[in-house]
Amino acid sequence: MNNSQRGSGHLFSLMVLALIGWGAYVTLYVPYEHRKSMEAFRSQPPAVSPAKVAIVDAYKAKPTPAQLPRGLYSGTVEQDGYPMSISFDFADDQVITKKALIKNYQFAGSAAYQFDGSVLSFNNVKGDAVLFPGTGEPIEVISASEIHVPGPGTTLVLKQQ
Repeated sequence: MNNSQRGSGHLFSLMVLALIGWGAYVTLYVPYEHRKSMEAFRSQPPAVSPAKVAIVDAYKAKPTPAQLPRGLYSGTVEQDGYPMSISFDFADDQVITKKALIKNYQFAGSAAYQFDGSVLSFNNVKGDAVLFPGTGEPIEVISASEIHVPGPGTTLVLKQQ
């Protein structure tokens, strides 16, 4: 009997158990935690920077646009280094539906809106609340076919579809 192979079966068994544990972690726990964090992210209004709050405050002091947006507007902007497509659909009943696509994540929601100066204020949010900032959304109506959503670093340009 060769003593040099004693215990080597235990090491192999431990390696197999570790591999099974790692596989279970990667296939079960990681997706569960990701789904849980995405649900929490979607359900809360987005965090708003002090620079964005300053823009919102400035637009609240402006008059309500004379020509209110109606219909579907869409555009593309960079978000965290990725292109994001976003659309705002203004219905006649003072309800806005927003949809966004960033990377492979889709967001959608609707809310009743009203103007506070040149800022859209939202209530009765349904769907992904992350699309509706609690501070409101500053809007600049350029024409019937174009609106701008100013931000601290860039302005989102939405064109009517």
